[in-house]
Amino acid sequence: LVLPPRSVGRLSRRPTPIHTVIKAGGVDDEAPSDAGSVEEEAAALEEAAAEEADAAAAEGFVEAASLLGVDALAPPDVVTDSPASGTVDGSASSAREELKSRIFAACAAADRGFAASPSDREAIEGLLDEISFLSPIDDATRGVSDGTDDAPLRACWRLVYTSASDVSTLAANPISQLGGIYQDARELPVIVNVIDTFPRVLANLPPSVAATFATSSRIKVRTVARPRSASRVGLSFTGVGFEVTNVLGQKLPDWLPAPPMVDLPQLGLGVQRQIFQVPDDVDPRDAESNPSYFDIRYLDENFLVISQGSPGGMFAAVKVDDLAE
Repeated sequence: LVLPPRSVGRLSRRPTPIHTVIKAGGVDDEAPSDAGSVEEEAAALEEAAAEEADAAAAEGFVEAASLLGVDALAPPDVVTDSPASGTVDGSASSAREELKSRIFAACAAADRGFAASPSDREAIEGLLDEISFLSPIDDATRGVSDGTDDAPLRACWRLVYTSASDVSTLAANPISQLGGIYQDARELPVIVNVIDTFPRVLANLPPSVAATFATSSRIKVRTVARPRSASRVGLSFTGVGFEVTNVLGQKLPDWLPAPPMVDLPQLGLGVQRQIFQVPDDVDPRDAESNPSYFDIRYLDENFLVISQGSPGGMFAAVKVDDLAE
C-alpha cells in the first residue's frame, strides 16, 4: 500500500512510549500508559491513508477514461465488514483502479490499438494480463443463458482496445473510418457486436463543417451466447445487419423502420459434431475444438477484458449507457 506523503509523515512520528517513573523509593505505579490510544491513532491513520489512496485511484480512473471520449461509470465504493477484510479489499481495489488508469491512458494514446506499435501492444496487454489476476467476479458467465438482471456481463460495452485482426484491419479501410465499437449484451443470451463507421474524408474537415455533412452507418452482427464455464462464453452467429444512422448531419426519423437483420444459415448439431469431431453425447457448441467463444479475463461493474478464440486477440471495453446516436 503506497500512502500519500502527508499520511506517511504522520505515521513516521514515533508514538509516546509506555513508561514508568522511577523514584528514589522504586517504581511509580501511577504512571499512565497510553498504549491503547497509540494503537487507535495508528489504526485511524492507516484507514485515512487507504481512503486517500482509493480516492486518488478513482480520480485517475475517471480522468483516464475521459481521454477515450466515453462515459465510463465511476468505480464502485468498497464496502467491507471488518477491519481485516477492509485492509485486503482496499488494497486490491486501489491496485485495480491504478491499473485501469494506466490501461486507459495507454489505450487512448494508441487509438484503441489501431495505432499501436508492437511495443505499445506488449505494454498494454501486459497491463491487461496483470489486472486479470485481480478480477473481483469469479462467476462471470452467471445468468448468460437466461439473461437474468444480476448477470455480471449484462450491459452495453464500448471498445477501448483491441488486438484482434478481424477488427483492427477495418481501420485500414481507405474509404470509411471507424467510430464506436460495441458489444451490446443487454438482451442476454443475445449479444450484438456493433461497429459504427463514417466517411474518412469527414475526419479531415473542421468540426463545424464535418457536423454539417456528418453521415454514418452501423454494422451489426448478432450472436447467441452460451456459457461453457465460469469464464468462457460460447457464441453462435445468427444474423447480420446494416443501417444508416445519420445523413448530412441529420438523424433519421424514428418512424422510418431500420432494415431487418439477415438471418445466417445454421448448421445442425450432427454436422457440427462431424466438423469438431466430438461423440454423439457431447454438445458440439461446447467442444474444445469449437473456436467460437471468448474468455472473460476481467470483469467488474464498469470494465471488461476478454480474449477471443479465433482469430485470437484481446478486447478491453468500458460500460456505457447506450449506443451513440
